[in-house]
Amino acid sequence: MTRLPKWESRFADWQKAAFGRPFSWGESDCCLTVCDGLLAITGIDPAASFRGNYKAKRGAYAALKRFAGGGLVETVEKITGDLGWLEVPRLTARRGDVGLVDTELGEALAICTGPKWAVQGEHGLVFLSIKSGLRAWRV
Repeated sequence: MTRLPKWESRFADWQKAAFGRPFSWGESDCCLTVCDGLLAITGIDPAASFRGNYKAKRGAYAALKRFAGGGLVETVEKITGDLGWLEVPRLTARRGDVGLVDTELGEALAICTGPKWAVQGEHGLVFLSIKSGLRAWRV
């Protein structure tokens, strides 16, 4: 397990901070917002190699391509593999686990809050049914 002691309170603080933060490429997009949550839980920043490297959608996709040779899925597979976070059945995700979810805009990175997945929306966190998860990894 890679979670820090007292991670629950750090995770709650992250949720409060992210709740009303609007979407912004390179600051609070679907990947960086979730990675901020993972940093609070684990002390590890899965997005360290991306922070500050893009400010628009095109730059984000180029960064993913450079990092893992593909898009979001390939990047998540590489990072979770490097960190030793094992894939689990999507409906068994627990609070603090990371996943990929299906949204109206396509696949997005998400973090499990227990009964829901939290993803970055246009005006802050959006909570989706656990059933919207496509894949999940134990953190």
